Amino acid sequence: MSPSASSELAKESRLWQPVTVRWFAVLFGAAVAYAILRYHILRGVEWAHFPLYIFNKAVSLAAVFFVACSYLVGRVIRWHNDDPRIRLIVIKFCGLVGLSLAAIHGLMSLGLWSSQYYPAYFADDGKLILRGELAITLGIVALWALAVPGVTTLPTMAKSIGGFRWKRTQRMGYLTLALVAAHLIALGLPGWLNPAGWGALPPISLVAFVAAVFPLGAKILRRRTDRSKPNEKTKETKS
Repeated sequence: MSPSASSELAKESRLWQPVTVRWFAVLFGAAVAYAILRYHILRGVEWAHFPLYIFNKAVSLAAVFFVACSYLVGRVIRWHNDDPRIRLIVIKFCGLVGLSLAAIHGLMSLGLWSSQYYPAYFADDGKLILRGELAITLGIVALWALAVPGVTTLPTMAKSIGGFRWKRTQRMGYLTLALVAAHLIALGLPGWLNPAGWGALPPISLVAFVAAVFPLGAKILRRRTDRSKPNEKTKETKS
């Protein structure tokens, strides 16, 4: 392959392209806009808390959006099915951006995790209660589970571990989404069960939970549909 052809191929396969920039603008922009609308505009949180406290909420929501979309593009979201190359780039982009945002969320949360910011997760003696410890543990394990498919997206990994094992590691994203859903339940369930305290919009944790379980539900539904197809073909053959 000539150097010019190699350069052109690398250019076509890069992650940051006009289509992925649009994806980032829409998903990340929606998460930031929701956080600003719910907390600053509707609930009156001071803007002094935007750079870390509120922005961290937006980053966490965006991370779930991106990871969820990496398992919905090509399956439920079919916008790029006419171009397999772009579809693969968008899937990879969403997964890696989701991983990076999840890592940023974890680091930002370390600077916030105190009884002053999150009194609901601490006992009177300053120690974490069960919900707080569960939320942290599940969040850390979810980040690890997401890092596994993230690492295997490196160009040499598919050849190194083989196609079957590579596909299996990519499916760990579904485990990540399940762990994220459990993490969010530990964080927000009592508040979810009290709609009177939501205000005009649902909590970000509930929105993120819905986004996390949607790909899981879509996968379960797709499996059931695929299993029913052989039965339908058998019936047609017998008739």
